Amino acid sequence: MAADPYAAYDFAVEVDGRSVAGFESVSGLSMELQTVRYDEGGVDDRVHRLPDGVADATLTLDRGLSDDVAFWEWLQDVMAGTLDRRTVVVTLTDDRREARTWGWEFADAYPIRWDGPDLLAREGALAIESVTFAYGRFRRLSGRPEG
Repeated sequence: MAADPYAAYDFAVEVDGRSVAGFESVSGLSMELQTVRYDEGGVDDRVHRLPDGVADATLTLDRGLSDDVAFWEWLQDVMAGTLDRRTVVVTLTDDRREARTWGWEFADAYPIRWDGPDLLAREGALAIESVTFAYGRFRRLSGRPEG
C-alpha cells in the first residue's frame, strides 16, 4: 500500500462542496469589530468608542505542493479579472481523514495571493505553498456540513 502523501495534513478543504485538498496549517481565523472614537462635548474624562463595522480578514492555507491545480486555476481566473466567489469549508480531520465535529465555512471567498515554495536542493526538504483568500463572512460549523 502506498503512503498517503497527505497523512500529515489535519485540515480538509472543500470548495463549493468538492473536496479539494488537505492542509497542514490554517491561519486568519479572526473576527474584529472596528470602532470609531467619539469625543462628546463637555465630557473631558473619557472618549466613547462606537461600533463601525467588521474588519476585513483573510484566510491562509498552507500545504505541501501537489499536482492538484484547483486553487492555481481559480487564482489565475481571479487575477485575469473574473471575480469568482465560492464557499470554502475547512474541517479538522482525524488520522483516517474523516472529519470531526467542527470546522468553518467561508462564504463569498476568492483567492487573492499564492506564495510558492522556497526551492531548496536538500534531501527531505518539503515544498510548501500558501493560498490566501478574502471572504465576505465566516461561521463556525457545529458538525460536518451535509452536501
